[in-house]
Amino acid sequence: MRKYIAVPALILLGSAGAFLMRLAQVRTGFEALTGLPVPGDPWRYLLPAFLLVLAALLALAVRRVPESAQPPAAFANAFSTTDAAMLTLPVMGILLMGVSGVLDAAKGLQLGLRADLLLGLLSLFSAGALFPVTAACRRPGSRQAAPETPRQLDSSFLLVPPVCLVIRLVLTYRQNSIDPSLSAYYVELLAVVFLTLAFYRLSSFAFKASRNRRFLLYAGGAIVLSAATLADGHRLSAALLYAGGALTLLGFLLLRLEVLAKPWDNI
Repeated sequence: MRKYIAVPALILLGSAGAFLMRLAQVRTGFEALTGLPVPGDPWRYLLPAFLLVLAALLALAVRRVPESAQPPAAFANAFSTTDAAMLTLPVMGILLMGVSGVLDAAKGLQLGLRADLLLGLLSLFSAGALFPVTAACRRPGSRQAAPETPRQLDSSFLLVPPVCLVIRLVLTYRQNSIDPSLSAYYVELLAVVFLTLAFYRLSSFAFKASRNRRFLLYAGGAIVLSAATLADGHRLSAALLYAGGALTLLGFLLLRLEVLAKPWDNI
């Protein structure tokens, strides 16, 4: 892991910085009565500039990581670990996504809101599909042992989250597009876009089309943007979804870097 420590360190520092800058923009950059951007607000320009610089630095950091293995490993071996603690982050993230789905679905059923019910079901489907994926990454035995025969994993499970996120992106845009100020909701839209791309690149490992650098780059962007949009003051279900998506991707990112740092690499 230490071999590629710059990648997660940069992502975590960038997430903290993006959250604080977005929080400052939300608190001081919009008029209280109209919600329109305050003229001359510096955060309106500093946050996008920060995100662009961070993206460039992350792109440089992931260049140290090999792009793909030959031949590509099965998903279970590409993210395998003998340390159960390494699965804590993705499991926590999946649980948060599941709770988010329950809250949205309950609200939709209680108030008859079909959009909320659909959002809840999408989150529940995503969380349910990711549980067996995470379980397949657990490998018993010594850390020094050679990789085992890949566990059987239904690859279709990995396609559920990106499909659900595409639908969520459409619904999120429809709900926010009535806002005349793009700066009020562009961070959330970008967060959903990068979550979709990151889970899509994660699914590629199950189809022998893995690209390590692309996965790390999209996952890093998704984590940073999810952290930033948490400052937007979303309702609890949405906040749990973004926090859960960020934790899940961070967990898989760390798992992949751990495998890549092993001596029998490049798996």
